[in-house]
Amino acid sequence: MKMSVANLKGGAGKTTTAVYLSSALALEGRTLLIDADPQGSALSWSETAGNFPLPVVAAPVKDLHRRVPQLAEGYAHVVIDTPPGELAITRSAMMAADVVVLPIPPALMDLDRLRPTLEVLADLEGLHEPQLFCLLTRVRKGTRSSKAAREVLGELGLNVLDAEVTLKESYANGFGLALADDLGEYAEVLRELQGKVGA
Repeated sequence: MKMSVANLKGGAGKTTTAVYLSSALALEGRTLLIDADPQGSALSWSETAGNFPLPVVAAPVKDLHRRVPQLAEGYAHVVIDTPPGELAITRSAMMAADVVVLPIPPALMDLDRLRPTLEVLADLEGLHEPQLFCLLTRVRKGTRSSKAAREVLGELGLNVLDAEVTLKESYANGFGLALADDLGEYAEVLRELQGKVGA
């Protein structure tokens, strides 16, 4: 599986999602995490954590889709962490993927800022059309925001995963720490993705 985790808006949980999903995939086969963000957050995380479960390479480049085939040699899975606001890199990362996971917090501002990311995907029509899955992140338990966000995304015709990632301190403060053996909600997200990809 070649997966891009993308949302042009910052603060959506892209790096956390990319790190956890790639770690879950690494339990199933050789997995590479490509850090396409010039800030290099995923790479920094892997270097700080120690015992990181998979290799991470930095490639914040606009022709990433041309480089991925070579980078991916020998790997069963590739996950690409994309930057906020970098349209050309995000577009190239989407072209390199067969699956795009769009993490999005269920807040009105985040939903409102979704359009640029969707426009990038729409521009690829006819060139390359990866499967798109929206993943609700930073969901506050016991609130209605998740249900409301699902309705908005559904009206846009978007495929929203049933699995959600709640707002947890372990995710918020997990940067640079070794990952727990239990990947929790992200293991659920991956299971659902694998059931839907290609379906």
